[in-house]
Amino acid sequence: MTRDYYVIKEDGTWKVKLERGRVLSTHRSQKAAKREAKRLARNNDRGIVVNAAAGYTRYNIPADEV
Repeated sequence: MTRDYYVIKEDGTWKVKLERGRVLSTHRSQKAAKREAKRLARNNDRGIVVNAAAGYTRYNIPADEV
């Protein structure tokens, strides 16, 4: 089972993080973080989970739809 990429807001910045792993990149906007997560997901055949600023999951994108 592959781990997904998460787009999260932490310490006032948006971050792309590997599920149960480390932060891969930091961005000023959620849009930029989602763009980077999509690029990584396409290259590594993984899904994406996008969280809202409040912390709940807004939506997820399965690996076959990235």
